[in-house]
Amino acid sequence: MVYTFVMFFFSYPQAVMDRILKMAENLKVTDAPVHTTRGELVSKVKKRGIASSNEGVEDESSKKQRSADGQHNEAHDADAQEWKGHSGPATRVQSQANTGKSTRRLNSEDVKSRQPFFNRLYKRVAWKLVSSGGFSPSLNHTEVLSSSVESLSSTLDIAFVPLKDLADLPQNKTTQENIVCELRCQGVYLGMGCGKTKENAKAVASREAIKVFLKKKVVVKICKRKYCGQDVEDLALLDEEVRCPNLPPAVKNPRDLLI
Repeated sequence: MVYTFVMFFFSYPQAVMDRILKMAENLKVTDAPVHTTRGELVSKVKKRGIASSNEGVEDESSKKQRSADGQHNEAHDADAQEWKGHSGPATRVQSQANTGKSTRRLNSEDVKSRQPFFNRLYKRVAWKLVSSGGFSPSLNHTEVLSSSVESLSSTLDIAFVPLKDLADLPQNKTTQENIVCELRCQGVYLGMGCGKTKENAKAVASREAIKVFLKKKVVVKICKRKYCGQDVEDLALLDEEVRCPNLPPAVKNPRDLLI
């Protein structure tokens, strides 16, 4: 006798199933129905190239996750590439520019390239002084200096600042001369003056510059000056026989003014 035993594994608890399996050990089942798993069905459908309504149902969330991860990674890579492409070179260029500007020191070539101009300016100022009756307190020092510079197709660089902005200068609270003027030409310091107005300060600075031209010979020298509390190198026009004096603090950073 052949018994057909149909078991619904999902209908009984594990203890009952164990007992049923023990009872069925000596039974022989024939013509048992063949069950096809969903995975096998999908595999067969794929092989035949037929679209299945169930195909990819369970994998949909995984596909979405993979797609989202892929888009995130692509966006991340694109952002990283953009950062490298834009930030990197700019940072390097800026670093190189700052390094070159801060580490370059003035040398003899900076002096030699400017000395010929001031040799000619010395002669022009001397001629102006002779034609004006010589140096005197009543002389229009500003006109003498400006016209001499302009005759050589150059210009004076004039900078004004309030006296209180120069921390390296002694502050006299009682004085009314609170405007400071600094004169430069061809990137070289000529003189500085203080006055009640800009015109007064410019006149005093011009007078101090003219005094240098009264010497036998003027030369461009590399000197130390104070700027924002620090020692900086600057080019100054001085008497050939005098060592670099204690120059007043710079109105602006000399390195930014050198040409």
